[in-house]
Amino acid sequence: MMKTRTIIILLLPAIIFSAFGLLVAIIRYQPTRIKTPNPAGEKLNKVLYFAEDTILGSKAAPKTIIAFEDIGCGRCQEQLELFDELLAKHAGQIKIILKTIDATRFPVSSAEAHKYLFCAGKQNKLQEFKKEILISKQLDKNSLQNASLAADLTQETLAACLSSQKTADYVEKNNQLAQSLGIEFLPTIFINDKIIQEPLTLAGWESLLNLNTQNY
Repeated sequence: MMKTRTIIILLLPAIIFSAFGLLVAIIRYQPTRIKTPNPAGEKLNKVLYFAEDTILGSKAAPKTIIAFEDIGCGRCQEQLELFDELLAKHAGQIKIILKTIDATRFPVSSAEAHKYLFCAGKQNKLQEFKKEILISKQLDKNSLQNASLAADLTQETLAACLSSQKTADYVEKNNQLAQSLGIEFLPTIFINDKIIQEPLTLAGWESLLNLNTQNY
């Protein structure tokens, strides 16, 4: 009896740690909840476009996806990786308007990462920078800086962009837009101004968008 009790005591920390890791993994890949919209604020039924919006894919593409994402959200990271596959396979057929929202607070806020994404886009290096972030999945300042170097961003231009009021204003505009649209979870995807349940596979997106390589 004493031996069994000793084994249980020795194993207990490992069991607790494993259970905690499983809980974190489950939470991580659930949609991320954002601030409840202000009921007194103006409500919109159409997504607004901004001149500064980041566009993934060809601007002339006939099919448009508007994606509200948070680079710190595990479910969003999976969706962004899926978008890369979709764009690579169906080049010229789809464009994705990426609107980032600062929802992640733990273990590191995603706010600074979204500024980096915006500024990487200004240097036409968003895909390269985003790839580095999706590999490391780390949003602390050192990781962001390392990712910017790996993506070969011009550091002087980056620093100016990160400190620019225009960059901060754009990030805030997307946050306010999400509230006005009543968005409560990320990722939230719009097609033709309607929220859709985002597919979790490449085949699901191809079916939803009626993409068939034989047709083009």
